[in-house]
Amino acid sequence: MKLHRQLTAFAPRLFAALLTLLFPLALHATDGHFLHGAGPVNEAMGGADTGLCLDATGSVAWNPACTALFKGRRFEFHGTIFIPWRSLSSTVNANAFGPGVPAATLSGTTVSHTNTAFMPGLAFVYHAPDSRNSYHFAMLAVSGFGVDYDESKDFSNPILTPQPPNGFGFGSLRSNYALLTMPIGASRQLSDRLTAGISIVPAFSMLKVVPAPFATPVSAGSTMSYYLSASNSAWAFGVGAQAGVHYKFNDVVSAGFSYHSPIWFRDFKWEAADLTGVKHPIEFEMDLPQVFSMGIGIKPTERTQIGVDARWFDYSHTTGFDKSGYNNNGAVVGFGWRSIWAVGGGVQQQITKSTKVIGGYNFSQNPIPNSLTFFNTPAPGIVQHHITSGLVQHIHSWDLNLAYYHAFQNSITGPWISAQGPVPGTSVTSKMSENSVTIGFSRSF
Repeated sequence: MKLHRQLTAFAPRLFAALLTLLFPLALHATDGHFLHGAGPVNEAMGGADTGLCLDATGSVAWNPACTALFKGRRFEFHGTIFIPWRSLSSTVNANAFGPGVPAATLSGTTVSHTNTAFMPGLAFVYHAPDSRNSYHFAMLAVSGFGVDYDESKDFSNPILTPQPPNGFGFGSLRSNYALLTMPIGASRQLSDRLTAGISIVPAFSMLKVVPAPFATPVSAGSTMSYYLSASNSAWAFGVGAQAGVHYKFNDVVSAGFSYHSPIWFRDFKWEAADLTGVKHPIEFEMDLPQVFSMGIGIKPTERTQIGVDARWFDYSHTTGFDKSGYNNNGAVVGFGWRSIWAVGGGVQQQITKSTKVIGGYNFSQNPIPNSLTFFNTPAPGIVQHHITSGLVQHIHSWDLNLAYYHAFQNSITGPWISAQGPVPGTSVTSKMSENSVTIGFSRSF
């Protein structure tokens, strides 16, 4: 019993340390707050693998039925470098908050610190000879967001001015959210054409937000209310499941469909001190939405493979994203995201015996309504158009896999929102773009 209690107490610290090592900075995802692809090959293909089953990482991520098509043992690992660019602009007209507040129109732009991030991942598939069953495991970074805006001490950017009573903005605005899944499951060859697969998906996430608008404002040590900061990275454990099928019509065309359940997380929890030093508990729940994926794979020649996927991300029914606005205590109740579709496709072309090149594209709807820009300044998951490319180079018994993508700049603009509603004479604009490079190695044996 003593050992059990020690392990129970140690487990959260172990997982928090693991996440800290894997996610030193926030991941900046591209389809909402999801990565559009998993691993270098799938990223280069624009995220398409539900019907194509091109590599193990993409298969485990999007359609576990595909893992039955790999023979023997397949091991893949990769590392991704993200280089995001984000800016936050705001305008407040003179007298917008009442006579003389502010005395003159204020307007400015702040660029977030770059925060280049590194994200590792791996996948393993085992399919014994003469068996219809296959088994898989992966460790995948799948979603996240983050910003790092300095306080506008000269009041040039009003939304980043100090919190009341010294200003009317957020002060320094910082967020960091990252999520790791570890799907483990099995698939089976039901016939020569049909496979099916399932996974249980444990997940771990970390979050910090400064200040924390989902906390009840306090006024201790101040003449006006202000938000406390969830400045320490809190972790939460969650679990979900996924299932998929894959059907091969002939040697040229195949199709797949998969369903990822929501990943239900425990609450993030913090203790934050007010200006007098008194600590207050803060809690916030944020789940991962359910995802439907469908895709087709086409192999017109022995050297050419084409994949196209479509996905639906159900943000509008997901805790943490489904609601918006303030509760009766003045705390923000959620991000207010809408459900979105994303479509991606790519072509892999073998140009020599040992070299393949990949090109692709991914488009995602923007989950954030312009009217809710104000609530989403910590989480600007707004990029939509991504152009992707990749290279697979066979070296001895290994494949070297490279991918690059660029997410083009997108922006949203909306008003400041108080508990009484939108504030006339105000505006907030978030802009975002990103570049990413992924390097990986894979081997079948």
